[in-house]
Amino acid sequence: MKIKGLSGLIYRITELIMNFAFLQLLWLAFTIVGLGVFGIFPSTAAMFSVVRKWIMGVDDTPIFKTFWQTYKTEFIKVNGLGFIFVLIGWLLYVDFHYFALGETIGSSVLKIVTIFIAYFFITTCIYFFPVYVHFQFRFFNYIKYSFLYSVSSPLKTAGIFIITYALYFLLMKVPALFLFFSGSIISYIWMWYIYRTIAKSHQIEKE
Repeated sequence: MKIKGLSGLIYRITELIMNFAFLQLLWLAFTIVGLGVFGIFPSTAAMFSVVRKWIMGVDDTPIFKTFWQTYKTEFIKVNGLGFIFVLIGWLLYVDFHYFALGETIGSSVLKIVTIFIAYFFITTCIYFFPVYVHFQFRFFNYIKYSFLYSVSSPLKTAGIFIITYALYFLLMKVPALFLFFSGSIISYIWMWYIYRTIAKSHQIEKE
């Protein structure tokens, strides 16, 4: 039975806060269970699978069951893709610092090119988990379509950057809020933005 009026509103807000906090704790706990380096990618994928259900209107989503199912079934594949991103990120980091040491025009040009590539790498990373939990693709197609979606909506991508930075700045002012809500709230915002992009592109294809 739904509670109406002010009591109902307070109940729904309290439930929402508890759900975000619980999801955040699951993300942290299963990252630790996976020894950090092996847990971060499946935990993040599992977190996005839960917020995807929320955004799609499945309000009675069993949080733990959904999280655990995604975590265990996608553990190997998402770690494989995750480590590819780590390798690419490391290479870009090394290249940037290597070219930064040079004082020639060629080095400056290569540094700018590296920054340009790094931007698209970061936007691809942002789109990766929402794409991963929404589609069933072949292994490398997750990276391909994450990149394509990121460049197809530059304004939304910029909006994600701005909102994420603002939210990060605000949460860092209160460490307790950052600990209990940072990952879950940011994943929700990313999934909400990117789900709209995906839904719009599918609508265009149908038309």
